[in-house]
Amino acid sequence: MEPPSWSAHLSRIRQLFWLFALLTIGYMIWARSYLSPLTSGEIVQFEIAKTMDRAQQIIQEWKNTGKYEQGVRSTTVAFFFIILYTLSIGLGCRFISACTGNEILAKGGRGFAWLIIIATICDIIENITLSRTLSGHISKVNLLLAYNLARIKFSIVIVCLLFIMACSLYWLIGRLAGDKK
Repeated sequence: MEPPSWSAHLSRIRQLFWLFALLTIGYMIWARSYLSPLTSGEIVQFEIAKTMDRAQQIIQEWKNTGKYEQGVRSTTVAFFFIILYTLSIGLGCRFISACTGNEILAKGGRGFAWLIIIATICDIIENITLSRTLSGHISKVNLLLAYNLARIKFSIVIVCLLFIMACSLYWLIGRLAGDKK
């Protein structure tokens, strides 16, 4: 039997999850318009440029096509996105895993919620190095740091999203089977 406060606690996590999920989606829609004609795919390509030649090629391409200023803006507004998406994912791990009623998944959800903090730190440092690179401090260290941190961040985010999907599926199957937890 769950403690009486758990229901209020879960309700608060649910509210925060949906709030931040909607804010994240809203931000993504807004950013697509705000950063146009620069696309999220082009930003990711810059995040994983890895070599000085590739980074310089992307920067020059952005300058030639009028996307450079948008690239600089993207690193500035990305800090807000980092907060939104990591809170959404962390709260999603907690909320969806708790909905399953499975103690092991609920404990896993708490662990994944902490794990996303590592992705947040990686993304912040990555964003700082990308910002420095765009401002003219192109260095092998900045690019390798951004590349490796992006890989770590993307890996953690993917694992957390897969966990949320697995918990959702577990919960849905339980509901369809008549388990009302």
